[in-house]
Amino acid sequence: MTCDEARLLIGADPHAASPELEAHLQGCAGCARFRDEMLTLDAHIRRAMEQPPDSGRARARRAAAPWRQWALAASVAVATLAVIGVWRLRPTDTLAHEVVQHVQGEPESWLAKEQVSTPEIDKALRGAGVQLELTSDKIMYAQSCWFRGHYVPHLVLETAYGPATVMILRHEQVRTRQSFREGGLSGVIVPAASGSIAVLAQGGANLDSMAGLVQQDVHWQP
Repeated sequence: MTCDEARLLIGADPHAASPELEAHLQGCAGCARFRDEMLTLDAHIRRAMEQPPDSGRARARRAAAPWRQWALAASVAVATLAVIGVWRLRPTDTLAHEVVQHVQGEPESWLAKEQVSTPEIDKALRGAGVQLELTSDKIMYAQSCWFRGHYVPHLVLETAYGPATVMILRHEQVRTRQSFREGGLSGVIVPAASGSIAVLAQGGANLDSMAGLVQQDVHWQP
C-alpha cells in the first residue's frame, strides 16, 4: 500500500482498519500522524454534533437548525480540506523524514569499509533504471532498497568529510532544493531530470557539492 492509498482510505474513514493499512502505518510515521490528526478532527466533529441544545433557547435553535447544519457541514469541509492541504503543501517534509527513517534503519551502511564491486553497484542501480558514472572506488555500500513502493538505489560514498549516503529517487518529484536536519543527520533533496536525489551525512560534508556531482553523473534510462 502506498502513502497516497493509505491517506485516501484514512480521509474517507479515519477509523478504517485493515491488515494492509496497519502494516503500512507501522512503517510510515507520516501516515500514522495523518491518521491521528484525522481521528482528532473526527472526535471534535462528533462532540459538536452531539452537544444537547440549551432548553431556554430550544425554539430559536430549532428555527435556526437548517442553517446550523449547513454551517457545521461547511466547517467540517473546511477543516478536512485544511488538514489534507497541509499534507499536500508539505510533501518534501514527509519525504525527508521517511528518507532519514530508512537510512537509520540500515546503520551498517555507515560502517562499510571495503569498496563495492562494479557488478554489485550495477545490480543496485538496475532495478531503478539508472546508471551512474561515479568510479567504484568511491562507493562503499550499494543496495537496492524498497522505498515508498519502488526499489531505489541506496549508496554510501567515501568523501573527504566521511561517509555520505545517496538515495536516487526516480519516483519522487521535488520542485526546489530542500534541506533538513533530523536524528543527527544533515541532508538535502534536490530535483533531477527524472525524480530527485537525496544526500545525507553525519558530519560537515558539502552536501550541495555531492548532490551536484550525482546529478551530473546519473543517467536515467527509459
